[in-house]
Amino acid sequence: MVALGCAAALSCLGGCATSPREAGAEGGTATQAENGDRAKPVIDPQADELMRRMCDYLAQAQTFSVTAEVWQDVQLDSGQQVQAGRTVDLQVRRPNRFHAEVHSTRHSRGLYYDGTSITLLDRVHNLYGTVPAPATLDDALDVASERFGITLPLEDIIVSDPYQSGMGKVTSGILLGPVTVLGVACEHLAFSLGTVDWQLWIEQGARPVPRKIVITYKDEEGTPEYAAILSNWDFQTTLPDNLFTFEPPAGTLMINVAEIKSENQARKNGVK
Repeated sequence: MVALGCAAALSCLGGCATSPREAGAEGGTATQAENGDRAKPVIDPQADELMRRMCDYLAQAQTFSVTAEVWQDVQLDSGQQVQAGRTVDLQVRRPNRFHAEVHSTRHSRGLYYDGTSITLLDRVHNLYGTVPAPATLDDALDVASERFGITLPLEDIIVSDPYQSGMGKVTSGILLGPVTVLGVACEHLAFSLGTVDWQLWIEQGARPVPRKIVITYKDEEGTPEYAAILSNWDFQTTLPDNLFTFEPPAGTLMINVAEIKSENQARKNGVK
C-alpha cells in the first residue's frame, strides 16, 4: 500500500500517540521484544482481518470508480516544506483497463490503459506519449513506472492482490478503533515498515473500502507525509471501452516517451 503516493499511488499510503490499545492493554498483540523475535511481523489479528476483508472486496470488484483528494509534503529549493494538493479521478475495469485523471492548479494529466497500450496526456502543454503495454493491470502499472517515470495514483487498490502489495513488508500493525472520515464511520488501522509508517481508515459495514490513507516517510528529510481522502466510490456504473481508449485532442503533439519521463523526474522536487 505504500506505493499509493501510490502514484501512487497507485504513487500512495504518521505517527500515533501511544494508547492502552497500542500497548496491548485492550486486546492488542504483544510487542516484538515480548515475543523475543524482532524479525517476525507483529500484527493485531483484528487489524489483519480488516485489511484482508478490504483487499478481498477490492480485488473481487470487476469495475469501480473513486475520487481522491491528495495532499503531499514537498520541499522547496529554499528548504521550506509545504503541502501540494491534487485531485485524482480513477476508473478501473478488470482484467485490463484503467483510466486516471490528475488535476492541480499547475497540472492536468490523463493516463489511459486499454489492454494494449498506455498513454500519458499532458493537457497543459498539449503533449502526449504512448507505449505498448502488457495485457494485465499489474504488468501495465510496472510499465507506467518504468517507461514514464510515474507511479499511478492509488495503484495499490488496482493490483490483483492488494493484500500482498500492502502487507508484504509490514513489520507491525494495530487497530486503533472506530472514527469518522467526512461523516463516514470507519475503523482506523496503523502499520509500519520500519522507515515508513502508514495509516488506513476502512469504512464499516458491508462495503469495506478505504476512506483515508496517510503515509509518513521517516527516513526522509523533514519526515514528509502523503495523505489521501477517498470518496465517490462506485461499483455499479458500467464503464465503457471508450473511457479507457485514448483519442488525441485537437492540437496535441505526440512526443518521445523518454522526454516525458525526464520531465516527470525533474518535477519530483517541485510542487505538483
